[in-house]
Amino acid sequence: MRKSILATSFALLTVISSAAFASTLTKSGEIKSVDTAKHELVLSSGETFELAKTIKAEDLKPGAKVTVAYEVKSGKNHASKVEAAK
Repeated sequence: MRKSILATSFALLTVISSAAFASTLTKSGEIKSVDTAKHELVLSSGETFELAKTIKAEDLKPGAKVTVAYEVKSGKNHASKVEAAK
């Protein structure tokens, strides 16, 4: 019984700590390029973001100033939202 409680506690702690690392980050910058085939956005800083399927890559234009909401998954930046910078 004690081992079961310990294992359950450890599993719960692992899930909670993983959720903490999956927080949404933001980055502002100017769009350098957009690859509609790969569904990727590159900022002038050189950072590349994989765009969520809900983001219309064809609406994003080089030179536009944007703020990208993203999460890092498996070492890649996954954008969930791209908005005009304020």
